[in-house]
Amino acid sequence: MAPNLAEMAVTSPRLTQDVLSRVITFANGKGGVGKTSCSANFAALSAAAGWKVLFVDFDAQGDAGDDMGYKNSEANDRGAHMLQVLDANKPLQPVIREVRPNLDVIPMGREMLKTIEDVLAGKRRRGTEFRLMLAEALAPIARDYDLIVIDTPPDRPDVLQLVFGATRWLVIPTKADRSSIGNLRDLAEELKEVRPANPDVEILGVVPYDFDTNAGRIKRNAIEDIQAVLGDAADVFQDSEGEVIFVRHSNAAVDARNAGKLVHELAEMAQEEESGEPGWQALREGKKVDRIPGSVGGLAGDHLLLTNAILTRIDRFEAAASA
Repeated sequence: MAPNLAEMAVTSPRLTQDVLSRVITFANGKGGVGKTSCSANFAALSAAAGWKVLFVDFDAQGDAGDDMGYKNSEANDRGAHMLQVLDANKPLQPVIREVRPNLDVIPMGREMLKTIEDVLAGKRRRGTEFRLMLAEALAPIARDYDLIVIDTPPDRPDVLQLVFGATRWLVIPTKADRSSIGNLRDLAEELKEVRPANPDVEILGVVPYDFDTNAGRIKRNAIEDIQAVLGDAADVFQDSEGEVIFVRHSNAAVDARNAGKLVHELAEMAQEEESGEPGWQALREGKKVDRIPGSVGGLAGDHLLLTNAILTRIDRFEAAASA
């Protein structure tokens, strides 16, 4: 990866080109398509591999709190701090530090997100430019992190505009059904609307989520449908062998969430017994990333490959830009 954000000079008013160049948002216009699972596992795997990560939750359900095990903790303010930041110009700070090593969190809850939505709607009606408020709030602390990962709600356009205003890279998880894929059109429209405020936001790639590993025809059709909606922007992620990365359907995702664990944490013990090292170790050491054996390992391996592909693609774009 490129140098830490702390080493990058703040010289441009376009924050997403410099201090916010590694803000990665997971979004789709439909719920239940894997935004939270993909974003939480990406953030945690990146942190385990040694990147300093801030996870910012804008999903009303707060399912990331279940995945990471902090939902019922006293430290979870359910969005109160973020509301103060956006409504009263309080300085933004991580609310829960070290929920995992190298991983800090700013959580969210349903009531606070509704109030934030009302605040943004009021600013919009008054003609106030609200779309860069999150970018301006993140900028002072962005240099403390290598990656900032944001989870989003499916159906709150003002909140999406706020988040997209601070986003450099957009990752889009989607299921195979036409409804999920069709909602990508709405997401593309949201991107068009925010580009006058943030011209640097780009789609990094698409993640086909919750797929049957043996459903070859469904996979091919899904990729064709995604490309029909997004065109050239619909670049799916691939592993080192050039195979499209699909996040499979597995009950292990429910088991992990119920246990307050991330999928790779459930698979880690089996992986250590198999190879002597956890899967994220390959990310840290720059080794080839392989799938993890076993049923829960299969899902964990999908997330591991996806994390590697996202980081590799960002690295490639950054290297091209610096050249």
